[in-house]
Amino acid sequence: MSAPLNLIEGWTGDLDFTLKADGSAINGTGTTPTLVLRDRNGGTVDMTGKVAWISAAAGTVRYSPAATDLKAQLSPYEARFKVTDASSKDVFFPNGAADVWTVRT
Repeated sequence: MSAPLNLIEGWTGDLDFTLKADGSAINGTGTTPTLVLRDRNGGTVDMTGKVAWISAAAGTVRYSPAATDLKAQLSPYEARFKVTDASSKDVFFPNGAADVWTVRT
């Protein structure tokens, strides 16, 4: 999906991503995106920030983190977006190695 992401603890600005398969943006129409975020110990992060399509047809998704979602002490994080269709089938982006997000103070 992207190069490693570097953030500051408490970041609440929107983070936009384009979900791709085989190098092309997906069409996420009719699906629901969520973010699967794991801390440096592999634990699932309980986030209160929001994830939503900017344009499902263009495969662009936005994560709007809450101030408490990303902590430097739990960094680096591994991030993947999970896209669920109407049949409850899940696809993950990226489907290879997770994206790495580093959070600093």
